[in-house]
This record gives sequence, C-alpha cells and structure tokens, in this order.
Amino acid sequence: MKCAKCPPHSSAHEDGSVNCRCENNYFRADKDLPSMACTRPPSAPRNVISNINETSVILDWSWPLDTGGRKDVTFNIICKKCGWNVKQCEPCSPNVRFLPRQFGLTNTTVTVTDLLAHTNYTFEIDAVNGVSELSSPPRQFAAVSITTNQAGEYMLGASSSAFSEPSNSFNRKEWKKGQAEKDVKRIFYHFWTVMVH
Repeated sequence: MKCAKCPPHSSAHEDGSVNCRCENNYFRADKDLPSMACTRPPSAPRNVISNINETSVILDWSWPLDTGGRKDVTFNIICKKCGWNVKQCEPCSPNVRFLPRQFGLTNTTVTVTDLLAHTNYTFEIDAVNGVSELSSPPRQFAAVSITTNQAGEYMLGASSSAFSEPSNSFNRKEWKKGQAEKDVKRIFYHFWTVMVH
C-alpha cells in the first residue's frame, strides 16, 4: 500500500500510520473523512452595526476574517438585558423575537423585536462552525450595546405630557398641518399682544 501525505494541519507520529492526527487547536468533526484537512473554529464576527427603531433593532455584521478552513460557519445571537451598570445583565425575556431566527443564522443580519422601551441591551454575536464544540478556547463573538427608545404606541398618563403622532400616514399629515396652524395662531396672538401694550 502506497503511503500518502497527511492532509493539511495533521501529521503522523510514525511512518506507515493509518491515521493522521490533527495539530494542536485543529480538529475533525465527526462527519469529516480522515482524508480531509483538520480545521479550527472561526474568528469573531466584525464591524457590528446597530440600527434602533423604537423597541426593535437591526444588527448587521461582517464575516470573520478566518473561517477556520470550513464552509459551515453560522451565527448565534445572545441577548442580555442590562441595568445602567454594564455588569448587571440578565438573559432577555422569552418574549423577545429574532427574525429570521436566533440560532444557526447563515446570513449576517438579524432583526430583534419586542424589546422593552428605555432599556439597555447587549447583544453578543457568536461565530461557530462544525468544530467549535470540540475547541476549548473561549467563544469567538462580537458584542454591541444599545438603549431602546420610547415604544411606538404611547399611552397618556395622569402625570405625562407625552403624545404621539397618529400612525396612519394621512392622519399624520393632517396632524402636522393642524399643529402648524396652531403654532401660527399662537405666534400671531403673541405678536399682537406685544404691539397693543
């Protein structure tokens, strides 16, 4: 039987060995053939961007510089609700939704909805591949912290002076028009009062 060279990132301890062992920090997944190269976990995602819209956020990021030599890289989103002290964090409520999903993302964007208003959140984006579970080094992730805005639907309280524009586009235009007319009348009245006195 003719000997063959060991696959990349593997070596044989002696000539004539049947198997080639992976180098340190390189692994073979259970479904990888012995003739396949040994691979490693990917590096962390890069360039995380957050776009906040009231109580939802769109997260975008770039692929890891190093995929570990594999094509099965996916992403997991870890959501944490935090106090004003970054160290005071807890897992997000099960009511928080991730679109298209929270785990096993194959693209580099996710929309997170149903967050609480005026709340601090930290999102950790994990990059994993077929050998990540075999690796002992720490997780490879990128993190971003945000603060949500007021919820889209406002409710007037006894001590609240907040109000909201109607969500309907036609009503919004009418609302703005009415506000503008009120502002003009108020300015004119103020100007006339000053002139009289």
